[in-house]
Amino acid sequence: MVKIHDLFGIEVLEVKEGFARVKARVRREFLNIHGTAHGGFLFTLADVAFGLAVNYDSPRMAISINMNFIKPAFEGDELVAEAKVEGGGKRVKFCLLRVYKGDDLIAEGTAIAYGIKKIQ
Repeated sequence: MVKIHDLFGIEVLEVKEGFARVKARVRREFLNIHGTAHGGFLFTLADVAFGLAVNYDSPRMAISINMNFIKPAFEGDELVAEAKVEGGGKRVKFCLLRVYKGDDLIAEGTAIAYGIKKIQ
């Protein structure tokens, strides 16, 4: 089975309790009709970081993600996404998601994860 990390060329940079950082380069196939990185690519990058950040101690699944796209990214740009748990308890986790192009914040969002029983 091919993992989404492999499909999008996502590299995991850092994972620790309640935090994750990943990166990927914008490829031609990730561009929208305007020639900028598709929002779905930015979303996926942030979602992968989110999944790593919230599953550090028990299995959780996303129940809500909201992303705002602030600035464009272009073919060849290297993007870094970060997810940080900002609150919650044992079952529910609230996260802040950010996508950067260099020092520029290009997308930001929030996400909520809910604890589940392990999926077989």
